[in-house]
Amino acid sequence: MTAATLDRNRSTTTGNRVLAVIRMNGVDAVGRIGGSWLILTAIFAVNLVIWWAIRANVDDAGDGATGALSALFFIIGSTYLIVMTQVMPFALSLGITRRHFYAGVSVLVAVETLFHAVVLTALLGIERATGGWGIGTGFFSMSFMPEQNPLLQVLTYWSPLVAIGFVFVAIGAIFRRWGQFGVWTAVVAALLVIGAIVFALTWQSAWPAFGRFFVDTPIPLLLGIYPLGLAVVAAAGGFLVVRRAHA
Repeated sequence: MTAATLDRNRSTTTGNRVLAVIRMNGVDAVGRIGGSWLILTAIFAVNLVIWWAIRANVDDAGDGATGALSALFFIIGSTYLIVMTQVMPFALSLGITRRHFYAGVSVLVAVETLFHAVVLTALLGIERATGGWGIGTGFFSMSFMPEQNPLLQVLTYWSPLVAIGFVFVAIGAIFRRWGQFGVWTAVVAALLVIGAIVFALTWQSAWPAFGRFFVDTPIPLLLGIYPLGLAVVAAAGGFLVVRRAHA
C-alpha cells in the first residue's frame, strides 16, 4: 500500500467520522433549532402585545426598539453547550475521537448559525417593509443598525451568533475537561479581566474614548468582522482544551 493510498484512506476516514458527528447531532436538530425559535416566537408575541398597548395609549413612544432579540443569541449558544456536555460522551463511547467530534461540532455551529442569520435577515426585511409590524416596533433590528445590503446584514447577524456559539462550545470543553470547578474558574477569571478593564478605563478617564470607539466604528466592522476574531480565538481555545477532555 503506497503512501498516497494511506493518505487518501485517512482523509476518507476523517471525513466519514466528521460526517457521523454531524448526523449524530442532526437527530436533535429539530429540537435544537426549533426550540430556539419557539422561545423567540413567544418573546416576540409578548413584545408585540406590549408595544401595541403602548402605541394605543401613548402618542410619542419612541422608535419601538426592544433589544429582546439578544436573547436568541444566548439561547442558541446554550444549545451547543448541551452538545458538548451530553452528546460528546456518547460519541466518544462509539469510537469517535475528540478531534473528529470537535470538527463536526464546529461545522454544525457554523452552518446552523448561518441558517439563523439568513432567517433573521428575512424577518428584518419583513419588519421594515411593514413599518415595524404595523405598530412601529423594531424587534429584529437595533436602533443603531443601518440599512445595508442583505449579504452584509447576514454577516452582521451571523458573526455574533457564531462567536457566541463557539464561546459556549469552549465552555462545554472546559466542563468536559475540569468539570464545574473549571467552569467557575473560567467565569471568575473572565470577571476579573472585565473588572480590570473597567478599573483601567475609570482610572484613565477613558470612558468617552471607549464610547466613541463603538459609535465611530462602522457596523459591518463592529458586528461583522470583530466577532469573527472572537470566534476564532474561542474555537482554537476550545480545541486545545477538548483534546484532553474526559469521556
